[in-house]
Amino acid sequence: MESLRDAINFIGGPAALSILAAVYFGSVVVERLWAIRGNPAYDNRDALNSIGLNLMSSTLNLVIGLLVPLALYVAVFDNARLFDTLPILLAISLAFLLHELAYYWDHRLAHRVGLLWAFHAVHHSSNEFNHSTAARGFFLDGQLKVLFALPAALIGIDPVIFIAVSVLAHAYGIWNHASYVPPLGWLDRVLMTPKMHKIHHANQPLYIDRNYSQVTLLFDRLFGSAAYLGEEPNPGLVKPVYDYNPLTAQFAGLRQLRDRVVTADRWQDRLAYLWRPPEWSHDGICRSDCPKYAVPRAA
Repeated sequence: MESLRDAINFIGGPAALSILAAVYFGSVVVERLWAIRGNPAYDNRDALNSIGLNLMSSTLNLVIGLLVPLALYVAVFDNARLFDTLPILLAISLAFLLHELAYYWDHRLAHRVGLLWAFHAVHHSSNEFNHSTAARGFFLDGQLKVLFALPAALIGIDPVIFIAVSVLAHAYGIWNHASYVPPLGWLDRVLMTPKMHKIHHANQPLYIDRNYSQVTLLFDRLFGSAAYLGEEPNPGLVKPVYDYNPLTAQFAGLRQLRDRVVTADRWQDRLAYLWRPPEWSHDGICRSDCPKYAVPRAA
């Protein structure tokens, strides 16, 4: 157990960000080298744009996405935890389940609430699916995870254990954006493999708003959002974005939200676009991700 504790302390300690950075950039480089022969159509402009978006969002996210959530978690753990100590294997198992659940609901809300989708849509705005897109994002995306993670602190899961589990889950989440992994048979029914996650990035009606989880299909199956591979998934937004400048591409979701908001005259309708799902409109004409919902599209 001591070696396990040492590994947890290393992964969940000061090295956490370095580990994730090494996994991300190492995966991007390896995939790009593979693409020389395995995928000649690899889009270098899109990959560089994704890397730029990652660097900007990560830098801006240091306080609101890292320091503040960590402080809240530690405050609950230090002052309100129900159990003083938990066996390490139990703590790791509970941390994984609660992290997966927190990720699922934060991610699902990001797809179903207009303003949150405007933040999250940047991750889906690439028309490619590879390791570079894994950390493509907007700095305000995913901020609800801290609230969904607080039950872990309340139970008494040590912050270092929760961080270590989070690091490993995010490392897996980088891998499951791999473009070179084929269908994996029965594993595709259990884990969020690259093909299963590519479904989540697809813009076909049968795939929209599916497969929200990060590592397993447990909560997608439990909450009825699982989808399985049929036709080849086509990554990207329903209204595709072709912007390769990270300085402007980071606002893709906000621009699409603005385009929907300005169609309404009443302020009540304009505000409703912020909390209604992205396919909603004040006049019944869809201006976003509507094919799945059989809503008439705007001309």
